[in-house]
Amino acid sequence: MTFRLRQLRLRAETSAGTYGADIAFDPGLNVIWADNTCGKSTCLQGILYALGLEKMLSPRREIPLPYVMTTYLDDPGTRQRHNVLQSSVWIEIENNRGVVITVKRNVVSDVDGKLISVLFGPALSTPNGHYTQRDFFVLDPGAAQREAGFHRFLAEFIGWQLPRVRRYDGSETQLYVETIFPLLYVEQKAGWSALPAALPSYFQIRDVARRSVEFLLGLSTHEIELRKQQLDLDLAANKSAWTLKREELVAIAGSVSARVEGLPTVPTISEDEIAASFLAVAEGDEWLPMQAIVVALRARVEEMRAAQVPTIEQVANEATAELSKLTDEYADRSARRASLFRAKQTEVSQSYSARRRLAALDEDLQKNVDAQKLRSLGSTLTATLAADHCPTCTQPIADTLLAQRAGTAVMPVEDNIEYIKAQRAIFQKLQTRSAEALETLNRKLAIETEKANEISARIRALRADLVSPSSAPSIAAIEDRLRLERRLQGMEDALQRFEVLKAALLVTAARHAELLEVARTLPADRFSESDKLKIARFTQLIRDQVAEYDFTTFPAGEIDISLDNFKPQKEGFEIGFELSASDAIRLKWAYQLALMELGRHMPTNHPGFVVFDEPRQQEAAKISFKHLLERAATAKSANQQVIFATSEERDQLERMVAGIHCRYMAFEGFILQRI
Repeated sequence: MTFRLRQLRLRAETSAGTYGADIAFDPGLNVIWADNTCGKSTCLQGILYALGLEKMLSPRREIPLPYVMTTYLDDPGTRQRHNVLQSSVWIEIENNRGVVITVKRNVVSDVDGKLISVLFGPALSTPNGHYTQRDFFVLDPGAAQREAGFHRFLAEFIGWQLPRVRRYDGSETQLYVETIFPLLYVEQKAGWSALPAALPSYFQIRDVARRSVEFLLGLSTHEIELRKQQLDLDLAANKSAWTLKREELVAIAGSVSARVEGLPTVPTISEDEIAASFLAVAEGDEWLPMQAIVVALRARVEEMRAAQVPTIEQVANEATAELSKLTDEYADRSARRASLFRAKQTEVSQSYSARRRLAALDEDLQKNVDAQKLRSLGSTLTATLAADHCPTCTQPIADTLLAQRAGTAVMPVEDNIEYIKAQRAIFQKLQTRSAEALETLNRKLAIETEKANEISARIRALRADLVSPSSAPSIAAIEDRLRLERRLQGMEDALQRFEVLKAALLVTAARHAELLEVARTLPADRFSESDKLKIARFTQLIRDQVAEYDFTTFPAGEIDISLDNFKPQKEGFEIGFELSASDAIRLKWAYQLALMELGRHMPTNHPGFVVFDEPRQQEAAKISFKHLLERAATAKSANQQVIFATSEERDQLERMVAGIHCRYMAFEGFILQRI
């Protein structure tokens, strides 16, 4: 992708006529020379203004142009001052597809400055052509997303697909063009003060410098992070789906006083493990597979259906004996229920006590942590106001009339914190164990209640038989058959629903296997192998350049690039105050150009366009500046473009560029002249 400036036009209409400048640019190195305050920065800032990028300099949306384009100008010849009535900036740019457009934006005009007009063609270099025009807006919300927004159009023109990034509040937004151009355009005032660039922070984008450098380098780190985030969300959603289905299975089991056996509480990829799970029913003190119970019940029900309903006379003796037995069993069941209920109440009380103790420990822990913090900040208040010491004489006291022991050691705050944490861990385990015990007791209580109800119903039926005519059919036999049929029907329904949900769990397990396979394809860290190669090449380009620019603070080979924020570092520490001012500028040159040069060797998102306003900052050595010019001139062979604006001593500058292939433009006096 390419962004190349072909021509710049500045126009200011005054009562004395039109003033302005037309500057053409070539691929490769372009050097603009003029004395200080003669308009170099005006020209370069005109590029920013035409592209609607003033917010990369300040959130106040101020026009980044001096008074000669906004208020008044002094005629260089007559030295008369003229008010600016109208003014505008035009730039002609080209992308890597060979498409040329001309962008116009008014500075002083009746038309709102938020409006940008685009002429589809080289309206500056070929003014006699007929070009269609389309208007866009900047600065207002939507300029980066909506179809009529200029920055959306500009990104598409360059060939950028801007990624989605996170704000500090957790919401998502687009990586704005204003956060990328500081890595392409180093303006004179604040641009040289930060490395990698003076990036705007008011967009509230997290790690904005890292995101911008990642994008220009064309790294897949952000994509990998997004994929990992999405994977975490998908895994959590799949686990939630598994938990919900498992809870449904537990509910099905509870409806027939059964329990689920062999089913993991977390997603598994083993189909055999899911298939092996089953419903178990309590028979006495044993838990048997429900399938076996159903087979036995079905056989018994079929047997009862095939047999004739007996009369009361036929079952009277058996009914009497069974009634006596069931009465004793009911009393035993009632006693067991009462015992289980008391155990449950005890467990509830213990669970409540554990929760209260945990709450008290949490409060104590917070107080101790706060005391530790205050003490670390230098406070002595927590020491002098101890509850067991006199606040006046600080001697130990106790709330007792018995003899006091002297010299008792007080546990330090740090030890107290560790002690409280250990206690919390114990009580948390107790609370967890109590919850498990309550679940088991509730299940047993439900089973005992159901059994007791069945026995009670059977007792009522037997008593009814014993007071009925001897020739009547046995009510107890009929109710026994109906009870068994109901139980059989309930178990068969539960088994059917259980198998249906097990099939749904197989789908969840298959999805879990897919997600685990995706996780294996993602790199362990944020960087793919191609990313690591890019960063290594980027680092080497910086090292080569700083050595070329006579960097002297330490050997160039000791410079690395941080994988956390892509800033230069040495031995794991960010390079900062240990650099001399001139070496800091050399490192800035190297960093900005290395970003561009990497695109000659590997695919990146850099448009191959760099602007330096007054690159020889902090009196960097002339020999270093000459090497910088030579390095920048290599951009031509890669169809890239570098623009320098400088007020370096003219004769020395001209000697520097004499042997360099570049476009050199020197202006005598003010760049803006009467047209």
